[in-house]
This record gives sequence, structure tokens and C-alpha cells, in this order.
Amino acid sequence: MFRFVFVIFLGLFLMTGHAEAQRRTVSPRKQLIAPKKKAPEPARSQAPAAAKDTTKTEVPAAPAGESAVADTTMPSAVSATGDTLTEAANEAKLPVEKADSMHAYKITIEDISYLSVCPGTNVTIPFKTDGPFDEDNTFIVHIIDATGKSVPISLPVKKSPAKAVIPSYKVGGEVYRLQIISSIPVIKSQEVPLRLLQAPAAKIDLIDGTQTVRIMPGQEAHLRINLTGAAPWSFRLSDSTTVLQTLSNPHYITVKPADVKAYRVTGVSNACGSGTTSGEAIVNVNNNPEPKLELKEMEKIAKLCAGVPFQVPFNATGKYKEGNKFVVQIAERNGAFKNISTPDSSGYITTQIPDSYKPGEYRLRVTSTAPYLVSQTTNVSIVSPTVATLQKDSLRLGENESGELTVKFSGGGPWFVLLSDGTYENNIQESPHKVKVKPFYDTNYQISSAGGLCGVGKFSGSAKVTVKAPPASITLDKLPQNMVCAGSTIDIPYKTEGRYNPNNKFTVQMTDKSGRFVTLPTTVTPTAMQVKIAAAAPGDTSKIQKIRIVSSSPAVSSAIEELEVIAPDKAIAEVSGRGTVSAGRSTRIQLRFKNGLPPWSFTLSDGTAINGTFLNPYLISVSPASTTEYTISSLKSGCGTGTGRGSAVVTVEN
Repeated sequence: MFRFVFVIFLGLFLMTGHAEAQRRTVSPRKQLIAPKKKAPEPARSQAPAAAKDTTKTEVPAAPAGESAVADTTMPSAVSATGDTLTEAANEAKLPVEKADSMHAYKITIEDISYLSVCPGTNVTIPFKTDGPFDEDNTFIVHIIDATGKSVPISLPVKKSPAKAVIPSYKVGGEVYRLQIISSIPVIKSQEVPLRLLQAPAAKIDLIDGTQTVRIMPGQEAHLRINLTGAAPWSFRLSDSTTVLQTLSNPHYITVKPADVKAYRVTGVSNACGSGTTSGEAIVNVNNNPEPKLELKEMEKIAKLCAGVPFQVPFNATGKYKEGNKFVVQIAERNGAFKNISTPDSSGYITTQIPDSYKPGEYRLRVTSTAPYLVSQTTNVSIVSPTVATLQKDSLRLGENESGELTVKFSGGGPWFVLLSDGTYENNIQESPHKVKVKPFYDTNYQISSAGGLCGVGKFSGSAKVTVKAPPASITLDKLPQNMVCAGSTIDIPYKTEGRYNPNNKFTVQMTDKSGRFVTLPTTVTPTAMQVKIAAAAPGDTSKIQKIRIVSSSPAVSSAIEELEVIAPDKAIAEVSGRGTVSAGRSTRIQLRFKNGLPPWSFTLSDGTAINGTFLNPYLISVSPASTTEYTISSLKSGCGTGTGRGSAVVTVEN
């Protein structure tokens, strides 16, 4: 037994040594792919063997009729049997299109939140890409407006960045979106927002909003320039006053003309270039030497608050002595007047009622010092700060029902109140006042802020409102239209009842070509959901789709409605008709429309154009001077462009 085991061991040792020697003497070879087997060929006579070159290592030929086997020192591309391709070899033999489909393509626009651009200007958009795009692929930047309309704004580029031009007709101050689209394959990047700067405008008037003012020689007038558009602004007045890069709006300018003068804004500009100007402020200089002092716009100071600054409007005309000052005075009904302002020479006095004055009725006037003059008096009321109290009501409401809470006010009005749920009312004239509330859940109400003529006052009180909610349900209201264009955005009106969890989401679903409901991009508003209708299936010009609204928590679905989805650019207008008329007479030809969404606009081959008709079929009168064949040269419908078919021939007899 021992002798038998020894013989086996010795044989294995010799075979291993022979294989190792052969491996060392044979040079590495390229990977061979096993060809298909062929029938054995007859043996051919061999030429005498040449002297063996010891500097080369020959590869033993495979036996006739068998496949060559790949060198085991290279990565294997065949199976152990030598006649089946492995997974790696199969992938290597895939067409380029199939291999590309195994990769993920992606275009990512880098951060451009720092950009501030104007319509008509250039913008550089950096981006990154993933995936083996075709060598002929290009990237183009598109701009998308609020309606979803997308237009290209750059030349094709091979790599980042893309240089685009914002169209000059785009509206400044609005938010647009940018997107980059590749050509081979067609891949879209994410949409990034871009707010365009607005062109400037300037309007001039006086500080009190009027267009004219009368001053005395040496006195000042105050102009106000109201600015719109993107800050900062630069502007010039008609007297050559120039203001550069101001951020103040309105911007105030003090002038002191020697004679009557009209002021206008002659030009305004910002980062977007020049803008529009309007308005005129006329300053009349009164050379009348007799001084006169009078109050104006007295209704503006009929109610005053202690400790709150206010401006006293008055006119001072005539020639006052050098060093003259104006002073505001106040007195009780039967008391002596006392000064409540510091002496001022400008003609615009801002002062305030001292806190020592109690609420009540008073008299107010303005005096001058050189010469001493007294204006007429006006009655004013000093009012107390607001005190608001929310009464302790207890209401029980049904779902979507509203109720009223009572708030009592004291102090100077009109008043305002802000409740803890965000309910806000202002210009309240009477106390007590009923505030309408509509809670969705049981709510404990308090006052977050309240006040009146004297600003924010004191507030207190609370009220509890309970809500009885029915089961959750969604009602999809009647659709505003039963035909829509594929790719368009529509509003889906809806109503809900019951309670929904705070993390609930509403979405709109529509059936796809296989009849399954798929979720559409949905924007939820309190009364409607805005959705973008999915593109129609290839080849479909019109298809009835089912649509519904669903909620996530709890899971509730509305009733199903039907919607006809029309593919864009598929409208057809067919012209027909034949007739014979005398010269100068007219006849009618017929157009019948298909596959489009009305209204239709079209142009005939003779140049006749009709813009926006809902009639189908449509009869149109023609009066040819000679025999004419009429066809459609252009067609547009609610879903884009279309094509024309057929013709109508009108023969003219002389």
C-alpha cells in the first residue's frame, strides 16, 4: 500500500515540474477569442522544418479542428471549455449605443446665485457633466419664463462655461429659470432661478406730494424724487444737480431758487442703463414784503398722541426779518398758550406733545418772532394709547366654518389687531369689534399685537375655539376646460373636508399610456392645484386621459375626471371648395380643422389672414381677379403650429 501511494506522489511531482518549465519558456500571448468550430481539413504535406531559432519561443499549434485556447497568464475572455464568451467579452462586443445606456448622464449648473443681470446683457453659465457624451454633442442654455416657455439663448458649446445673452424683451424685476440641454444624447440640467434687474424710472414732486410751492426769497424748498427699478440710481435735474449711485428712495433735495423755477428729472440710470422720467415741481418765489402766517391741512393734526412726533403744516409768506423763528404753541380750552417746539427757521417744524398733557381737547397755533405774528388756531384732540382686550368667548365650529371673536378697544383709533393665528384687521372704527376666524383645529386665541393712532398699545385676553371635523375627503371641481395641450400648465380646482396630518401632501395624478396613474408635478394653492400635463404618447394627436387628486396622509382620492390631451404642432387645416365666379364677384371656400385646440389662426396662399377663430368648419369669402387655387400657407392653434391640406379652386370667367 505504501509503495502504491509513493508512485502516485512521484508522478504528480514530475507533471508539476514539466508544467512549470513550459510556463517559463512560453512568452505571454494576447487574449484569443475562440472561433466557431469547422470541419476537419485533410492533412497537408509539410515543408521540411527549418532550423529552430533558439531566440524565440514558439507557441504550440492547436490540433486541427479545435479552437485555440487563450493563454492562462492573460485575463480570461473565454470559458473553461473555450467555446463560450464570458460576461466581459460580451460587454466588449456590445454596440456603442447599448454600452452608453449603461451609464448615467447628468448636467449640473453650478452656483449662479451671485449673478445680477439686466435684459439684453451677457451672462456666463458654468456647469459640470457626468457620462460619456458623444464627441459631436453640444450644450445650449435655455431661459424659461413663468408660463414654462423655454427659448435658447446661447450658441452651442462643447464644454463649460456657456456664454448666453439674456433677451432684451424679458421683463426686469421678474424671476426666470435657466437650464442647459445637451444634443447627443438629449439631457436636461436642473432649473436654476435668475432674477433680472429692472430698468430705472424717476418721478419728481415736492415733499408733501404736491406739484407747486410758494416760498419767500432766501427760503428753501424740498424736492422729492421717487425711484423705481434696481438700486443704486444716478440722476440729473434740470438745474444740473447730479446725484450718483444713491440708495435712498425717495431721494430728497433742498433747493433755494432766487426766482420762480420748474424742476424736472432730465435723466436717470442704473446698472441696466437709462430709464424714464416724469413729473415737475414748480417753486414760486414770492417777493411780497408783507409777511403772512397761516396753518394748512389742519385735518392732519386733528388727533395727536402724547410723546409721538408730528409735523405742523403751515405757510409763511412775505418778507420776514433776519433771525426770524417759528414756534408751535398749544393751550387748553380756556388756558394760556405754551411753546411745545424749539424755534425753527425752515418752515417745516416737527414736534411732539409732552407726556404731561392728559388726553382731552386743546388749541394749537404757530407764531413768528420777527415780526411777531400769530396764525389762526385749530382744535386738536390729545388721545390716549390703545388698550385692546380679547373677550373670553368659547366657540364650537364645524369643519370649514367661521366664527366671530370680540375685541374691545379704548384709546385713540382707528385701531388694528393681530391674533395669534395670524388673523389681522386694521382701520377698525368701532368698539367692540367682531373679528372673523376660521380655524382648522382646536385653537386657543390670544392677541399678538394691537394698537391705534398712538402706535402699539397694551393688549390682553384669550378665547378658545373647538372644531368638529368630518372625515377627510377631496372634491375635484369641474375642470375649467376639457381639452388641453400636452406639456401645458393648467389649474385643477378642488375642495377638501376633514383633517389632514401636518406632513400631508396633495398631488395630481394622470393615467399614462398603459392606463396606470402617475404623479404629475403639482403646485398647491388654497383653491387650485397647478400641474404640468405630461407629453402625449408618440403618434397620438389626441387622447382621453383620466385625472384625479390624491393626498398622502391620510391616503384619500378624489373622483376621477376625464381630460382630452392634444399633442402640440399636430393641427391640420383642410381647404376644400370649387366655384366659378364672374370677375369682381366673390364666393366662399371652406376650411375644416382637426387635431388642434381652438382658436385657430391661419393664412391663405393669397395672403388672407384670419386671427383666432373658434368656428369649425370655417367659411371665408374670396374675390380673385383671375382663376386661383387656394391653399394654407401657415396655421397656428392653441397647441402650436400645424399644417395645411387640400386646396380650393375658384375659376374666374371674363
